[in-house]
Amino acid sequence: MSDEEVLLQSPLLYRVLREKGGALSIEVVVGGIVQFEVRVRLNAEETGSFHREGRAFADRLAQAILADPPFGGRSVRPS
Repeated sequence: MSDEEVLLQSPLLYRVLREKGGALSIEVVVGGIVQFEVRVRLNAEETGSFHREGRAFADRLAQAILADPPFGGRSVRPS
């Protein structure tokens, strides 16, 4: 059983998760021929935006991660 709760699962190949400690993260499938997942933990501002805007914010964030998978050095490969 996972210590994470899926808050949002999108057909755009991402999901928003609540970690055991309450922090939010987004996991996005990226790549072309070779696809893999990257995860970015949301900062306080992003968490607030997700709570206010929901799917619309998550869609924009996922698209930004797709355009730049390292996402400023914030993304990690999920374990």
